[in-house]
Amino acid sequence: MKYLQHIIIYLLFTPLLSFILWLFTAHTWINLINVTFYISMILAIIFFIILITQEGILDPTSFGFRRLKYQLTRKKHRHTLDEDEFFKPTKVKKDVYIVSPWVKIGFICNLAYIAVSILISFAI
Repeated sequence: MKYLQHIIIYLLFTPLLSFILWLFTAHTWINLINVTFYISMILAIIFFIILITQEGILDPTSFGFRRLKYQLTRKKHRHTLDEDEFFKPTKVKKDVYIVSPWVKIGFICNLAYIAVSILISFAI
């Protein structure tokens, strides 16, 4: 039920916000499509940034690059990095990363609105 509630909220939020902003512009369909595209693009970028930064999603990538740096270090410099847990990581901080479902839903809904506004603009 909560999942469905999040879907309904994000399916209605972007069109309502677009309609409210459209009321302050010229009342043409092209302006409505443009405003919907701009709003959904901004919200998709915001949700993508939240998705990337939430719960350390970039930690496995950072782990891999730090391990690679340690392995490519010359042997004479490697002994200085042996005691440093940051440059010689032994494991990833978390085994499982949990991303809140509302972020995924908001991101996917706004991507759908971007695609729909592009398709409608080519159809006009």
